[in-house]
Amino acid sequence: MSHVTYSGNVLTIDGTNVQCAYEIIDAFEANGVVIVFLDPDANMGNTMQYRNLIAYGLSGKKLWEAELPTKKISDVYWKLANREPLKVYSFSSHECEIDPVTGKILNSNFYK
Repeated sequence: MSHVTYSGNVLTIDGTNVQCAYEIIDAFEANGVVIVFLDPDANMGNTMQYRNLIAYGLSGKKLWEAELPTKKISDVYWKLANREPLKVYSFSSHECEIDPVTGKILNSNFYK
């Protein structure tokens, strides 16, 4: 298990620093990758979707940005609900289980 810490927008994996675009809300290791949940409000007003659930390899290389359940520009993951299995809630009212290896949605349930 790697030593993962974060402060502001800097992720540290076993002493290697990775600069993220926005403030980190949570970061942890799962299935040999480091999952990073960025501040869901950090990119408001942008004209593109904000993919704020990201995975890095243990070397600090970016592996994926999790897909979102809709194509809406306003959609973003607003809450990390569970680490294992990896579940997040989207602004578009979907609970999504994310594959920690690929960032793909395994299951999506509309809850509103």
